[in-house]
Amino acid sequence: MTFQGNGPLEGGNVSAGGGGGMGRGMVIGGGSIGTVVIGLLIYFLTGSTGGMTQAPQQAGPGLSQAEQQLDEKLKNCTKEQANSDTACRIKATTISLDKVWPTVLRGYQPPRGGTKIMPVGAQSINTACGVAGADTGPFYCPSDQVAVFQLDFMDRVIKKMGGTNAPFSQEYIVAHEFGHHVQTLLGDINKSQQGRGAQGGSVRVELQADCYAGVWAAHADKGPDAMLKPLTQEEISDAITTAQAIGDDTIQRNAGRNVNPESFSHGTSEQRVRWFSQGYRTGAPAQCDTFSGTI
Repeated sequence: MTFQGNGPLEGGNVSAGGGGGMGRGMVIGGGSIGTVVIGLLIYFLTGSTGGMTQAPQQAGPGLSQAEQQLDEKLKNCTKEQANSDTACRIKATTISLDKVWPTVLRGYQPPRGGTKIMPVGAQSINTACGVAGADTGPFYCPSDQVAVFQLDFMDRVIKKMGGTNAPFSQEYIVAHEFGHHVQTLLGDINKSQQGRGAQGGSVRVELQADCYAGVWAAHADKGPDAMLKPLTQEEISDAITTAQAIGDDTIQRNAGRNVNPESFSHGTSEQRVRWFSQGYRTGAPAQCDTFSGTI
């Protein structure tokens, strides 16, 4: 249990996304179609698509039956449900993020495109960055300022990869993608295109997003209007476990590959834990400068 209080979750620009058939566009994730797309990781490295290969049953124009049901749930989420239901937890986390960031960053504005959640069975989602498949993993598209999360990834895939689907671990994933939104507001997001490999721009941008997730965590349980209960060391450990599981080196080893720093895009397990911890320990965005010196 991380969220406190009771009653409806008020605010938040969160809705169901996804659906449609295959072949509507190129699959993206950590790459670009006309613009940079920033993802937590690339799901295809797990070697499985989780059975999500058939188009969902359509219940009406534009939205599948599963999407309509998810939209209805999101509209009626309560604070209590944020502690038991993944979709409502994502919504609650985005509300918390949009409350915390204005207190630590002057000029912060919520993502204008909001947050989209893909239900299990959704094959793809169309954004200004292109069409992303269900196997892309969580990502953020700067062009329309939208963060995308897949319920199957949050509940099952991250655990399969060695992380945890514990509540605060899922909240860390959401906060990481919102870290990319902060980078967009500050004009740093395109630095991901500067250089490649272990010291390249992509790794530096991803590690900064981890640090920004830590900054949010440092403030999310503070003050009279805090949405989160005081975080425990176990909850912080959950986020660290997930950060370790999604380091480039760990992903490559688990996929049976030799570790190749020149192919890194997100940073090692040690780096991801260190930069998240830096943000959490200091609570200061200025302490998240991954662009100066060696990381």
